[in-house]
Amino acid sequence: MRRRESRGRLAGIAQEGVMFGKQAVSSETICNRIREEIIPILYQVARDDEITFHNAHTVHCWEKNDCEKSDCVAHGNTDVPCWYRAGTYCCGTVQGDFVEKCGGCRQCDVFKESCPTLCEEVGEALNNLLFSLREEKRTSRKHLEKIEYLNRELLSAVENLDSRNREILELVITDKLTGLYNRNYLTTVIDDEIIRSQRGDEPLTAMMIDLDDFKLVNDTYGHACGDKILSALGGMLQKTLRKCDRAFRYGGEEFVVILSGTDLTMAWILAERIRKTYEKEPVVVETKDGLLKTISQTMSIGLAAYRKGMTHGALLEQADAAVYRAKSEGKNKVNRFGID
Repeated sequence: MRRRESRGRLAGIAQEGVMFGKQAVSSETICNRIREEIIPILYQVARDDEITFHNAHTVHCWEKNDCEKSDCVAHGNTDVPCWYRAGTYCCGTVQGDFVEKCGGCRQCDVFKESCPTLCEEVGEALNNLLFSLREEKRTSRKHLEKIEYLNRELLSAVENLDSRNREILELVITDKLTGLYNRNYLTTVIDDEIIRSQRGDEPLTAMMIDLDDFKLVNDTYGHACGDKILSALGGMLQKTLRKCDRAFRYGGEEFVVILSGTDLTMAWILAERIRKTYEKEPVVVETKDGLLKTISQTMSIGLAAYRKGMTHGALLEQADAAVYRAKSEGKNKVNRFGID
């Protein structure tokens, strides 16, 4: 019997309406307002993150309470209600952010008067949620911007470090006098080229160059003159060789050129071009007596072709043997190991 009476009262209230403040509003009206004013916001928020519920009943605390705290962040502000703002002077003390204040704000007369019906209360709850999401999004955006900035700085630092490392590597593997690669780097390059030759079954030739009578130049004109001749030879090789060729100062007046993808016939043509070019390019030096002297030099060149199973040491030994044979046959010539 009591249950039937309770149900009857609830049904009567639903039919007659619900009282909010001094205004009686029917349940149907409230539902319609929620359907018309709240639900569309829920659908639109995915497309427009700036949309909010517009509460026409918003009351401003500083007006209602005749507040004189002009330094309060909410004072005189009609854009954002006080329950969204951090640092307000509600209840005589400074309050935290709206998430911390939310429970207390719902009990505040200002909030209640701003929410005369369930529609406004739901709308303000939705605004609170949207406000929180936007703040989180702004924070995330700031974090993302900071991460992007740090990434740019890191990328720039890595690029600078990489550039510096390349410069250091060039210093480590380069002969300062001639500008060619040094002997230490030769081992790395020739081993790599041997592996490439084996995999692709491509020809590989080592060229060894030895200046003729270079000791006589040093003894006669001084080591400074000898250094200038070596430097000039380095420049000539860089201009004459192909991009795929790599030249090394092997030691003293000896040089090695690794010719990848090149057989003995092609290597001989290139070696002859180098020999003739160098013979026709005399170097002007200043002797130890302070006099200018034009010196013409010649070179002997040995060529050795890589054969399967050879070590880089064996390849260089054959090239060196070819140089020795070229010198023994009168110098200023090219010798191919095992052929000439």
